[in-house]
Amino acid sequence: MSNQTKDKILETATRLFYFQGFHGTGLNQIIKESGSPKGSLYHYFPEGKEQLAEEAIVLSKRRIGAVIQHYMNGFEDVGAALNAHILAMADLFDLDNGLEERSYTMMPFGLLAAESAFMNERLRKVCGDTYKYWESIYYTKLIANGFSDEAAVTLSKAISAMIEGAVTLSLSQRSNEPLLNISKVIPALLAQYK
Repeated sequence: MSNQTKDKILETATRLFYFQGFHGTGLNQIIKESGSPKGSLYHYFPEGKEQLAEEAIVLSKRRIGAVIQHYMNGFEDVGAALNAHILAMADLFDLDNGLEERSYTMMPFGLLAAESAFMNERLRKVCGDTYKYWESIYYTKLIANGFSDEAAVTLSKAISAMIEGAVTLSLSQRSNEPLLNISKVIPALLAQYK
């Protein structure tokens, strides 16, 4: 069995967890949709679905973190960086261009985080660590732009929450308008704390 098999199982599970949640996704579905034998799932993920979900969250943490970092590195001004990042996400939610095929790697953790908050401490912690990691990227950029530590902490948490909420609303409304709206509000928010 190769790492390619493990990667295929993990990619499939990540996509399914994002669209169906932890409890709505079964191991048999992951096996079927990944085209992998049942034995390989347990070979690579001996702790089963919980381990698979944890690794899916960590994978998304790194992937989405790399996307955020790309935009933060691409612009000297934090406002311009955030605007480019949010508009790129809004483009992913252009429903005329295949939402499910292009944007699952940018889905919110809301579904998984909400499910795990009261039922699974291990996954709740991994989701919490993921949010903190993304916030740290915004924080670092804010500090580099001359914001105080206190302002950078507050803003990084608020920006992360706004983006997460806008992505969730974009999904439920099947529209990128919530993301476009926060791109208009963030400049005023940054100006208030400068």
